[in-house]
Amino acid sequence: MNHQIERRMNKFLFPVEERKVYFENLEENPRAAKEYKAIVRSDKNKLISIMQDSYKLIPNRDVIMPLLEQLHQLDTRWHFDNSHSFVDSKRMRLQITFPDLTLSDGKSEIALSLFLHNSYDGSEGVRIFWGAIRFLCGNGMVFGQVLAQFYSKHTSGIDLGNIKGQIEKTYDQVPVIKERINVLQNLNVTEEIREEIKNRMGKTLSKYIEGQIPPQNQWVLYNMLTFYISHLINQRQRAYYEMRVSQIFKL
Repeated sequence: MNHQIERRMNKFLFPVEERKVYFENLEENPRAAKEYKAIVRSDKNKLISIMQDSYKLIPNRDVIMPLLEQLHQLDTRWHFDNSHSFVDSKRMRLQITFPDLTLSDGKSEIALSLFLHNSYDGSEGVRIFWGAIRFLCGNGMVFGQVLAQFYSKHTSGIDLGNIKGQIEKTYDQVPVIKERINVLQNLNVTEEIREEIKNRMGKTLSKYIEGQIPPQNQWVLYNMLTFYISHLINQRQRAYYEMRVSQIFKL
């Protein structure tokens, strides 16, 4: 493994450990709570979360490093993409973009991306989503409906599987993605979809859309939403909204 790459990933690879949880009884000495465990960031001696004993701690290192090992075996170019990556003590999202694996909607090239998720607070397990990043404006998108996704709960083991095989299968689905884009380019923006956006995406985002030039079709509307998410929403919240948009437009 390239040490320079590992140094770049250092902020994702901080050490974590499990510690016992004790509860205090005024009449007795503190006793261990067997049903729970503390997840601690050991480099800062900082409590991250209290989890049930069945929770299996999976450090970021244990998913990122095997992923990098597989990526280094690929002939396809890839790079870390900071535009939709983030990390804090509780959660992380790492974006890997493949600049040679692209599709086009007739206006610009869109490169496939892999999004690796993990958390230490039980908010989500280890997940891989496939999506894309638009070269022209940096809009991020998740293809949660048409591309397979990997998921592992923290109560079980973790195996990232064959990343090369996943990439090949994902790229094989590009015609399906392009066909769905073509459908959206020929669908009018109805009051029904505007109402669904308001109900599922919130009033603020809905008002932003209403303040723009009326979109000619649903693909233009989709890109308005992904632009807002990619540039005006905090990185830690983008995945949530990207998946919602994916569901609404069946992408």
